[in-house]
Amino acid sequence: MSSNTKQFVLIGVAAGLFASILLTGVLGNVVHGNYLAIPLVGCILVLAFGVMWLGVWLNRQRIQLMFRKPTPDMIIEHYNTALLQARARKIPHAEAATAHLSALAAAVYGQYDRARAELGKVNWAQEPPMYRGHRLHMLALIALLEKQDAEGALRMAAEARALEQSDRAGALPILDGVIRVAAGEGDAETVNRIQKAAARGSGGMPAVCAWALSLYCERNGQATEAAAYRERALEAAPHFAALKA
Repeated sequence: MSSNTKQFVLIGVAAGLFASILLTGVLGNVVHGNYLAIPLVGCILVLAFGVMWLGVWLNRQRIQLMFRKPTPDMIIEHYNTALLQARARKIPHAEAATAHLSALAAAVYGQYDRARAELGKVNWAQEPPMYRGHRLHMLALIALLEKQDAEGALRMAAEARALEQSDRAGALPILDGVIRVAAGEGDAETVNRIQKAAARGSGGMPAVCAWALSLYCERNGQATEAAAYRERALEAAPHFAALKA
């Protein structure tokens, strides 16, 4: 699941709980004949949803600005700051998620040793299969970006899928589709999923999605579309090293 999707899920859960509490209050007032509470509660709900959407939008803007910096330092520092907050709230597997995001940022900037070092900060043996699969997917992406090793990347992606599918909480991440499309094994459904992800905002994930689609279009003789996806990748991450070489 992508970070944006996780944000929407969390917003949906919080909004649902908040709305249910308010709805209970409204029903209580209606039962007692107090109809004036209805428009007031409606205004509160609109305001609450507005505040939550603003928070998501501001976070996206912050990520967009950070990916315009010449190094991934600020992005990785941002993820590590979020990790400290997650630890304080005792959010499970926050270290694994942070390592995954930090490694992606470093890989986009072409700092592949640093990407591996970020992954190396986690004791993966203690993580559930889903997160161990995420690590393998990231290593597969690095193999493609650094060495254009499609065979090795597909092998690691297959191992990652096996791990993630063995976990009841597991789900194939967008990165699995990126690797398969970039390596020439993505089917129409996978390509469609990556196209949708490539169009979403800025940052590492939409950038690698657009990059994978540019390779897909090149293989299919679609030069104009390939150039458009390369442009999209650089729009999402202006310092994308794989397109600067």
